Amino acid sequence: MQSNKRTKTWLGAAAVIGLSVGLMGTASADYAPSGTDIVVIGGETPQYNVDFAADGDVSGDAGYNSANLVNKLVNIDATADANGRAAYANGSTVASPKNLNASVVLRAGTSPVQRVTSTGGGYTALLADTGATPQINFIRAANLPTAANQATAAANGWGYLHVVQIGTDPLQIVAANVTNAPAGLSTAELVKIYDGTYTKWNQIPGNSGGSGNNIIPLIPPSGSSISKLLLADLKTANGGSAVTLASNVVTVEQNDPGAITSASSPADAIAPFSIGRLNLWNSGYFRNPATPFPGGVVLTPGVHALTGTAPDAAAAYNDTNGLYLVFRNSDAASSTPFQPGGTKNWVQTLLSDPSGNPFFKRAAGQALVAAAGGIPGYSDLGNVSAG
Repeated sequence: MQSNKRTKTWLGAAAVIGLSVGLMGTASADYAPSGTDIVVIGGETPQYNVDFAADGDVSGDAGYNSANLVNKLVNIDATADANGRAAYANGSTVASPKNLNASVVLRAGTSPVQRVTSTGGGYTALLADTGATPQINFIRAANLPTAANQATAAANGWGYLHVVQIGTDPLQIVAANVTNAPAGLSTAELVKIYDGTYTKWNQIPGNSGGSGNNIIPLIPPSGSSISKLLLADLKTANGGSAVTLASNVVTVEQNDPGAITSASSPADAIAPFSIGRLNLWNSGYFRNPATPFPGGVVLTPGVHALTGTAPDAAAAYNDTNGLYLVFRNSDAASSTPFQPGGTKNWVQTLLSDPSGNPFFKRAAGQALVAAAGGIPGYSDLGNVSAG
């Protein structure tokens, strides 16, 4: 996992951990991948699954790089901070944040470039990386490439974007541990919450005895895989018509429990959330960044998933994002061994090998996907696109 060590950031849980505003510091001397390392960028939701696969987990399970081989698997996070937090520029306040376009060095001897922060940004960057010596080898993604992505890959001379699935990540609605929300919210009820029809908890049919407080519906930025999946599901439940978000819907950082716990009324806030990320939070992995080394103070999320029966007697909202790794299919034909003395190229070693057992398919690789909160499940999907 590579992040800017001197970039100061703030979390939505600032009220809990005593942080206020993030400022951009000077550039740092992080490890810059060599020309023969394998560089991964992409979406924020799958980043810890690949972080752990590359470098191992805190329980001592070894990642690919633990064997100290010459060439490394280098996963560059979507977030500028190892706790999954975004970075903010000088002059930011909690009430008025100014997003920072954090940068990163993709290869040794090259200049910093804008850090990719989403699955969509990963596809865009990969498809634009058409030089003789690519800087990006593959991307992490929470959704499949589009038909247009595949057409561009073909025009680039790559054949297609080859997709390997390493697992899945459920998407559910979460609320504060002390909440006015009912035990569950159905997709139909979420339509009415996010379009502004229901603005108070006791307006939800079947929940008339609930709180009269205003609901605070939160949603990640429109480019995030979580926002896209939720809005697609709401559209389906709304008879195929896209839901126009009400004026009380607040855009917040993706997969940040602090967006809920630091809301103006935490008991009334809800948000779609990666359950893989929530599992990682509940594992005790994240530590308070305000505590100097050696740290050790565990951060707890303060939120839980709404999985009970909804007031309309339907099941609580639940869907699933994929955990995908996407590469140029032309790289699968490389005759260059990944490691000195080896026989397999990097694709065969790590991702896809019809006659072998690549790292992400092995029990060790799948266990690290699970350690990061995901549901493991390897499948080589090949040439596929979103339907």
